Amino acid sequence: MIPILERLKKEILLLDGSMGALLQGRGLPPGYAPDLWNLEKPEEIAAVHAEYATAGSNILLTNTFGASRLRLAEYNAEARIREINFAGVELARRASKGKAYIAGDIGPSGTTIAPVGDLAFEEAVSLFREQASLLAEAGADLIAIETMFDIQEMRAALIGVREGAPGLPVMALMTFNSDGITDSGSDPETVAAVLEGFGAEIMGLNCSVGPEAMVPVLERLGRATHTFLAIEPNAGLPVHRDGKTVYPSGAEEMVEFAPAFVAAGANIIGGCCGTTPAYIRLLAKRLRGVSPVPRSRSRLTRISSRNRVLSFGEGVPFVLIGEKINPTGKKLFSEAIAEGRTDLIVAEARKEAAAGAHALDVNVGVPLVDEARMMEKAITAIGNVVSLPLVIDSSFASALEAGLRLYPGRALVNSVNAEEERIEEVLPLIRRYGAAVIGLLSGEDIPERAIDRIKNAEKILRAAERYGLRPEDIVFDTLALTVSAVQEASRQTLETIRILKTEWNARTIVGLSNVSFGLPVRKTVHDTFLAMAIGSGLDGAICDPYDPLLHQTVAAASLFSGRDPECRVFMEKAASWTPLIPSTAGPQPGSPATGSTPDHPLSIPEKIERAIIEGEREAIAPLVSQALAAGTPPFSIFVDLMTPAIRKLGDLFGQRLKFIPHLIAGADTMKKGVEVLQPYLEAKGPTEPKGTIVFATVKGDIHDIGKNICILMLRNFGYRVIDLGRNVPLETILEAAEKEKAQIIALSALMTTTMIQMKIALDTVRERNLPYRIMVGGAVVTPKFATEIGADGYGKDVGEVVPLTERILAELEKKTHP
Repeated sequence: MIPILERLKKEILLLDGSMGALLQGRGLPPGYAPDLWNLEKPEEIAAVHAEYATAGSNILLTNTFGASRLRLAEYNAEARIREINFAGVELARRASKGKAYIAGDIGPSGTTIAPVGDLAFEEAVSLFREQASLLAEAGADLIAIETMFDIQEMRAALIGVREGAPGLPVMALMTFNSDGITDSGSDPETVAAVLEGFGAEIMGLNCSVGPEAMVPVLERLGRATHTFLAIEPNAGLPVHRDGKTVYPSGAEEMVEFAPAFVAAGANIIGGCCGTTPAYIRLLAKRLRGVSPVPRSRSRLTRISSRNRVLSFGEGVPFVLIGEKINPTGKKLFSEAIAEGRTDLIVAEARKEAAAGAHALDVNVGVPLVDEARMMEKAITAIGNVVSLPLVIDSSFASALEAGLRLYPGRALVNSVNAEEERIEEVLPLIRRYGAAVIGLLSGEDIPERAIDRIKNAEKILRAAERYGLRPEDIVFDTLALTVSAVQEASRQTLETIRILKTEWNARTIVGLSNVSFGLPVRKTVHDTFLAMAIGSGLDGAICDPYDPLLHQTVAAASLFSGRDPECRVFMEKAASWTPLIPSTAGPQPGSPATGSTPDHPLSIPEKIERAIIEGEREAIAPLVSQALAAGTPPFSIFVDLMTPAIRKLGDLFGQRLKFIPHLIAGADTMKKGVEVLQPYLEAKGPTEPKGTIVFATVKGDIHDIGKNICILMLRNFGYRVIDLGRNVPLETILEAAEKEKAQIIALSALMTTTMIQMKIALDTVRERNLPYRIMVGGAVVTPKFATEIGADGYGKDVGEVVPLTERILAELEKKTHP
């Protein structure tokens, strides 16, 4: 067969549709692992593949979505991982009769990745690497990573797949909600930046929502990347009919979205939950002879945080990278790092973000400090309070890798130079972690002439290509040398920028503060240089974001460099500018760096609220101790300060202003605060829990991310929660409820094939006349489904679990004691 990537240049290819729905129709028990049927009922798996191949699928996904070692362990089948994955490829291959590509299918791990969850990043990489290696060895034509909601888990999967199945194309599909954002807070542009960094040959989206909500997400992906795009919509949101979970959208309704998918840039179209061979058959007929829409390649360099993307290059806004998270020359800052504290780092990050920085350079290099460990702490702490992309800055490869491993986005690394030793240390990390890198145009020495700096740029670029990197993965630092010491060399910096922009179309950056060292009125000197450099084509600077003159200089220079069409940005910013008095003391009142007067100092109660909402784990214990020392009663701290804060965080989650990582960080922060209060609360006697809840993911479902966060929230509100884990049989749930004298049973499901277990649980409770109230939730559960099965409560998300519990218990109390 023609290589799939060649065909995608000219054709739209069709994936298959749902496997689970068809297997259920062939007798797969609710909650049973479909992957096990590769060995137990191979003829049924082959028959489903054959149906899709006959309908017109050009790509068949192997029945291995849950066949990683971790997920198979839920069914005591991890020892058969090789057999199951090999059989998955063989069955699809046999059914295709050589007419379809076989995509080795890999789903999520079923748990959360550090620092948000408990699964270490490298352990996750190992899981994905093992499965990808088996699928590749079995003969898959490409690897498909599907249904990822967390960009950090997708990063681990991509690394594992690249290492386990080198040379095979990768199709990486994320799951978005109806608002176009993943549950972990990533938008399509961020996803595109991260996946492009890893060189994913195909990216896109699948599952979660129906085709209508997917169109705008696909359109945004199409504008953000030139990479091939794939889409697999659900057949609408599931409903409950006649004792079965069904999807409302039929094949005829689904296929009407095909033209919109094509117009948005789709190269591969298929279906996810609830779709059938009939849909694929209509797709094949509808798209016969239709070619994909061509999309141009961008020459921008993109970096991102978990939820914000930033571009370097021609025609986009000039990039300001804050330089202040750096211990050089700062005694207190250095001492805090040496003590392992992140409070000053967090404070500086907040201040730089408020001052208008677009990204933050993070350097924690203090002598005798475990820089790798401190880099991890700094990146986690900063990520909890600001959403700006980060520049990971260290002279030690170990610290760079520690930061890259933990960073849930596409980082910019500072830096690599033209020395072979540094190249061999840094560029493999850039490739493995899908990062971008600053290419410092120095080598064994610091060249003064532009022509010698260009030679170093050529050396760095050639080395990057050897490691499989693209020119867009590099931003060149053109060396802003000190004008008072080497005046001609400083002028040569402008020439270097001009050559790299006009002849290479490269992205460039400088460390701005260096240029004015040793001179009076330094800000005037380096801001004047900055205007000249922008005129020569400079794309960004590592600089002092507290300098109001710098912001005005960038805005004015952008008018003449194609970065501010129709002067709109300049006019918008100029409205808030006031006469300037340059200072180094931080943001100036009324300056464009702040836009307002400085914030009033926060009180201890306000600081406690902020610490919980923003997940400042290290700050909360000292703040609670200060509140106690000030005479605030312990119970009042818990009820009047901490509880409203965690409730507000839940509300922000419900408004899609905070996301799962923030909830986990906030809940953990509150837990640490409660630990300080515990001895004082216990001294007044044992505290009765508000109620007891038995919480479980239903039989056959091994996803427990949402459940775990709900439990954290409930416990922080004073409820006693019995966590039974995932894939829990109904009798185990009922036995625990009886033993623990629970008032509520909370059930979670993320798979449409396991939703029916909720109805079985409700029917059983009523048949036996048991006293428990049952509340349900999970990504696939809808209010309509909850009503149809007679649930006592439905929680859309984590933000609703506490109010729902309070309502159910209040109703129960009213019924018990009218």
